[in-house]
Amino acid sequence: MVRRLLIRGVTAGAVILGVEAVYAVLRPAQSQTEFDPSGVFGDPAHEPVRVAVLGDSSITAPGVAGPHEIWVRLVCDRMAETRHVTLRSLAVSGSRAEDLLNDQLESALAFEPDMVIVSVGANDVIHGVGLRPFEKRLDELVAALTETGALTILSGVGDIGTIPRLKPPLRHLMSRRSARFDRVHHLVAARYGAHVVEHRKDDPMIWYSDRALWSADLFHVSAAGHARWADSTWRTVEPLLENHGSG
Repeated sequence: MVRRLLIRGVTAGAVILGVEAVYAVLRPAQSQTEFDPSGVFGDPAHEPVRVAVLGDSSITAPGVAGPHEIWVRLVCDRMAETRHVTLRSLAVSGSRAEDLLNDQLESALAFEPDMVIVSVGANDVIHGVGLRPFEKRLDELVAALTETGALTILSGVGDIGTIPRLKPPLRHLMSRRSARFDRVHHLVAARYGAHVVEHRKDDPMIWYSDRALWSADLFHVSAAGHARWADSTWRTVEPLLENHGSG
């Protein structure tokens, strides 16, 4: 009897959290324009670097004023001080690891990049994708990218519980789930010699307390948030550039 009540309690809790998740993610919000950060930057006389980006709305960036405020563009602007950078974004809002594998990988490989940035995981976390399926898909994706010799950089998964639209207890669940998915990024990267951006070294309390880091929909980050992401990414990218030829 006690066991049956516990099972019912757990099931009811899961249903409540599921409903909260759907409401938090899908409830009506201010519509925001999305962007493609692709472009060519820097002096053509400099060393050429081709950068492919696979990802989700963290790349298409609803909540900023234009592509010049997106974190991958900011990173490429810094690279362009000493290199001629061609950035090709294949990102589609709402994408999960499975979508990157099925819909973005082939075009990324055809681009023949010197560097690949993979920004994925948030949608897998929010929409209840299992940890093992996520790892399997990310593993297959990273294996294919690193096989080309491209410098491969994974975004990791930040603390999704900091999203303002999420409320307890869903906020706490999302924090725990996103930490597990971030560990998968590190495990997969270690297998193939890829690298992971350490977004989680940024003080999470700032993301909880500073609403200026979030856009009007309280779900996607603002230009200020993208600037912080760019700083974290650059701390990973800059030293790697000095040790990796451009193919």
